[in-house]
Amino acid sequence: MRLLLFDIDGTLVSVERTASRAMLRRVVEDVFSIALPTTFEFQLGGKTDYQIMTEAAQMLDLPTSLVEEHREKIQTTLTAHTESLSNPVTMRLLDGVRALVESLAKRHDVALALLTGNLKTTAYLKLRPHGLDTHFPVGAFGCDHIDRAMLPPIALERANAHYTNFTVSGKKFSPENTLIIGDTLNDIRCAKAHGIKTLAVATGAVSAETLREAGAEFVVENFVDVRAITDIATNF
Repeated sequence: MRLLLFDIDGTLVSVERTASRAMLRRVVEDVFSIALPTTFEFQLGGKTDYQIMTEAAQMLDLPTSLVEEHREKIQTTLTAHTESLSNPVTMRLLDGVRALVESLAKRHDVALALLTGNLKTTAYLKLRPHGLDTHFPVGAFGCDHIDRAMLPPIALERANAHYTNFTVSGKKFSPENTLIIGDTLNDIRCAKAHGIKTLAVATGAVSAETLREAGAEFVVENFVDVRAITDIATNF
């Protein structure tokens, strides 16, 4: 059995850009009790939510310790704002995703899990409008560590604990039988940090050429060709 670790934003779901930025602005303003300049821009690209908040604090010349001090408030506020936007229009499912995920979920030779910079609560809120949340029983999330590169071992540990039909045979999920599926350079970096292969999809802000040059073992334009993606996912 092979473990497939899926990113969410830009990989499975496209979050409407204006709504996403507006949500982050509200969270920062609520948590830090400030008014953001109209020109303020968030730097995203596969980062964890707490990394985004920490970098925002740095750009605003605020102590980064505020992020840890307000960790619970950040989670509560971000979850509330995400829930208010959790609908099929704002959280648009990318082409081919439903067919791919539902097809893979029926197979007995792959296991599905998440590896995302989102908090656990917001990750499932983004998948729920499309009914895909139940296909990803475990994962590693932005609330587990600020550094995305630290998430793969957490995902592996949880997958091994959950998929007992595989691990009871004495086999384990490891970097060798795991594939990280994402759309950013950070997905590739965190995979390489642990010797895990990457299937990069050019549905986000990064071109297929750039993803390939960054070292992704497999690169596709989208998930429309379910048969081709399945072939990669079951034979890497």
